[in-house]
Amino acid sequence: MQTFRKNVQNLEQLEAWIHRYSFCSCSVVRAIAKSLVKRTDEIISCILSSYSNGKMEETNNKIKRIKRRGYGYRNIQRFAFRVRLETANIL
Repeated sequence: MQTFRKNVQNLEQLEAWIHRYSFCSCSVVRAIAKSLVKRTDEIISCILSSYSNGKMEETNNKIKRIKRRGYGYRNIQRFAFRVRLETANIL
């Protein structure tokens, strides 16, 4: 129940921030507020959801590091094998 209250409080703070800065004299801040208004549904679902894409981000980062470290493999099969080998415990 406490998490729900915290999420509602976060949503209220977001709405207050958008309302306060929608008509700001600084064009950059107005652009940020406009973007938040456009993406309100996504932001709300992110705040309310307990799911995270952390595992996927970790896997993508690991693959990028393998590519950089390898500096080119002889063929794609060796690269794919290396990716499977190093990401086996993540996936």
